[in-house]
Amino acid sequence: MLTVVDADGSVREFSDPDLKALEWFQIDTHTIWTEGQRQFRGPLLRDILLGQGLQRDDVYDHEIQLLALNDFMVTMPASDAWDYDVILAREMDGSLMRVRDKGPLWVVYPRDDVPELQDRITDERWVWQLMRITILP
Repeated sequence: MLTVVDADGSVREFSDPDLKALEWFQIDTHTIWTEGQRQFRGPLLRDILLGQGLQRDDVYDHEIQLLALNDFMVTMPASDAWDYDVILAREMDGSLMRVRDKGPLWVVYPRDDVPELQDRITDERWVWQLMRITILP
């Protein structure tokens, strides 16, 4: 379901059961793509970034590249994962997201809770149909 490429080139694969095994968090927020406030649930992005012995200090100052199924790609600071508790939403309003619903994974920020996240730059980081994360060297 999700591939993570670490800065050293090593690859980690996450299946749906792998993602479900992580602790999930909830963000209730509006988006510019949906009507009304929505409830999103999924693991924290930072929990996905850490692995194979990586610690916060190994990743925090890097940029990460997010790639969607439709080849949309954006780069964002990895620090956002810690600074804003960004999640990789697997559910919206209690239902698993499918590809046609911006799933199976959608990068979600707590937009309603942090006014500084309500801008075009952050909105571009809301990658839906996420399939790959690359931690840039």
